[in-house]
Parts: sequence; C-alpha cells; structure tokens
Amino acid sequence: MEKSLKIVLVDDNTDYLFTMETFLSRNGFEVKTSEDAEKGLELIRKESPDILLLDVMMETLFSGFELCKQMRMDDELKDIPIIGISGMGDELGIDYKQWPDYEYFKPDAFLDKPVDKQKLLRLIPETIEKAKKRKKRPKWKERMDQQWAEKASHSH
Repeated sequence: MEKSLKIVLVDDNTDYLFTMETFLSRNGFEVKTSEDAEKGLELIRKESPDILLLDVMMETLFSGFELCKQMRMDDELKDIPIIGISGMGDELGIDYKQWPDYEYFKPDAFLDKPVDKQKLLRLIPETIEKAKKRKKRPKWKERMDQQWAEKASHSH
C-alpha cells in the first residue's frame, strides 16, 4: 500500500484546523496541526511533512510570513513545499496574487480563504511534484535562471 502523504497544517483558527484536518484525513492524508507559527516550526522539524499548508496571517500579522522565511533559510526545511492560505482578500481587501512579496514570502502555491477544497486536493500533489523537480535542479542552473530573470526584468 502506498504511504499516505503527511501534511502539517498551521493556522490560528481552531475551527478551521478541525474542519481541514477532518477533510484531509478523510481524503487519505496524514495530518498534523498547530495553532501558532512557533509550535508549527517545531512540528515541521519533528514530522518532516511532505507539504505545509500555512495560514499567512495568524496571531501576529506576519507570523505566517515569518515561518515561511525561516523555513526557506533552513537547509533541512527549505525544500518542503508550502501552500500559503489566507483570508487577506476577505479581511483586508488585499489580493495577494496582485502584491506578492517574493523576497519575504515564497510559497510554492497560494489559495484564498474560504479554501476551495477540491482545488486544494488537486493542488497538493501538483505542488509536491513541482517541488521535487525544483530540488533536482543543479545549483548552477538555478543561478543561471535567476540571472536571466534579473536581466529580463531590467530590460523592461
């Protein structure tokens, strides 16, 4: 039997955690949850999940951003794919996709709340697959791509 994918879900809304944990478990995932970024980071280190579902705005405005940044700077955690999830659009009228901050917040994918659960089920394996391909790329090729992207952005 195929090993079920392990998901860590970090969100400060306990009702949302319960709902999503139940939904994802029923769909064959192993789910671990945390209500705050600090405990979430400990859980991620302990569990080594296949993917992280991360609420962007939690107990403090930037805790989700901060957790993502810490993971991306940590050699052991940087390759874990992250799906950022946020109610920013609803709560603040901000469309994250319109104002992404790739310097600070680099999720592999992004979903707005309320989460379209069927879209999430499709996005989880897609995101994991993309992250695996990215991980296999040699560093020199990544640097070359980055330089090309920088040149392209300066030429406009």
